[in-house]
Amino acid sequence: MKILPLLLMQLILFLNTSCSKNENDDIEEIPVVVDTTTTCRSVVESGGYSTFYKPQIGYVGDPMPYYNSDDSKYYLFYLQDWRNGSPTEHPIYCTTTSDYSTFTGFTEAIPTETADSQEAYLGTGSFIKNAAGKLYGFYTGHNGSLYPAEKIMLATSNDMKTFTKVPSFTFEAPDGYDKNNFRDPCVYYDPTRSAYVMLVTSIKDGKGVLVRYSSSDLENWDLISPLTDFNSDAEILECPDIFKMGDKWYLLFSRINRDEHRKTFYRVSDSPDGPWLRCEDASGHHETIDGLYFYAGKTASNGTDRYISGWCSTGQEVNGNNELDWAGSLITHKLVQQPSGKLYPMIPEAVDYKFNTPTQYSMLKSQGDVTGDEGSYVLNYQNERSYALFNRNTVPVKIELTIDASQSTGFGFSFGACDDMSEVYSVAFDLTSSNRWSMPSLFMNKESNYSTGSYTAELNFTPLIVPDDKVFDIKIVIEKSICVVYVNDNVAFTNRIYKMDKNPWTIFVDDGIIDVSNLSVYKIGDKL
Repeated sequence: MKILPLLLMQLILFLNTSCSKNENDDIEEIPVVVDTTTTCRSVVESGGYSTFYKPQIGYVGDPMPYYNSDDSKYYLFYLQDWRNGSPTEHPIYCTTTSDYSTFTGFTEAIPTETADSQEAYLGTGSFIKNAAGKLYGFYTGHNGSLYPAEKIMLATSNDMKTFTKVPSFTFEAPDGYDKNNFRDPCVYYDPTRSAYVMLVTSIKDGKGVLVRYSSSDLENWDLISPLTDFNSDAEILECPDIFKMGDKWYLLFSRINRDEHRKTFYRVSDSPDGPWLRCEDASGHHETIDGLYFYAGKTASNGTDRYISGWCSTGQEVNGNNELDWAGSLITHKLVQQPSGKLYPMIPEAVDYKFNTPTQYSMLKSQGDVTGDEGSYVLNYQNERSYALFNRNTVPVKIELTIDASQSTGFGFSFGACDDMSEVYSVAFDLTSSNRWSMPSLFMNKESNYSTGSYTAELNFTPLIVPDDKVFDIKIVIEKSICVVYVNDNVAFTNRIYKMDKNPWTIFVDDGIIDVSNLSVYKIGDKL
């Protein structure tokens, strides 16, 4: 009675094995369809951003990051820009992240007040806990119709969510300082004084300075000597930040001057009292963290890693005030200290890993001398630009590749490369020092004659570190109109390119020969 079931099971197993083999032989692979069209798409942006955080409504202004060790999360406080024409603006909102790749929450932390109050507008500040775990949020109250226009304010919280304003705590610039420019308090613990120190940006004798106060309890503050010498011509040192990494102290500030250097700068010292110096090594001094589109950078650390967060303007070109529009999306880089003391920005590991699913791409066409396929290409400049054009990306992606430029001094990437290419935006690598900045640089150019590489406007630049072998490992993270280029884990270059979204792109060479290898395009994985 037991033999029949056994024979039946063996027969079923045989049939399943045989059928499985035949079925696999008959299955036809369905090719991934790549959009090979090059007709321009005009995309109107709306809604939020995931990787480069922006809420569904409004924009991210000056970030004030704080790491909370109680729940191992970074709290990204920031000035919410509604752009709704209200007489009161920029309440402080908050979102949280554990790794800067995804964000949770969109909550108001500190509201504005009435149009006639000191807090009609809120300005940048900083957050710090006392020994008992109470969170102190120092910020700026601004009203251009009052005198003084700016004062320092305080709100506190016991749960990281609900804040209570402290109306009795407020103070203005001391005599001798510009009382209408007195803002952006940065509070930190100074072990050399065994006390808390507050930096407040202001102007004295026509020069940007940092007023300083000292406190033992975060509530009562005494004026101490200011910081005045930064080897900088900054009219105002906006959004200052100070921290210690290794045995060095770092001071960050955003230079408000309306020119090509309206960026986030840093200085280094052996002491929180200075002197504050440019950090130099054999490659010279690269005193900025990123280009023109990264502003108001401030940092937070979990004790091991430090990240700097700023905003990328919604403006693609400077406005009538010769500055980019205020606020946009949150951009964050990881900061890595070098033996020389320099700080190098690199892609946060979690952002890198977030784009972990390979996606199909295709070279649609080429011009000039271009050979190769399947992720390896050689581009040879011959009297005019040679380029390879690739299909449009319809979702956020990370483009990753290696370029050997040992036989070249100029190459790059172009975005919005569609139709007749009458207008494209190019990230150009200039390995020479013959440009107007007299140093190897990354440029973002708006080009009008793509075949020759000429351009109508230089929109952005940042210094480029050229390795001895001229080999560049490059990662380009794209979400909607934001493009962040990371090079060799030592350069970050953020840009806003509206025509880039959902349009073709290219790799090009403007001099010599480049050897492209390991080209891959990744989208966000289903599981992180």
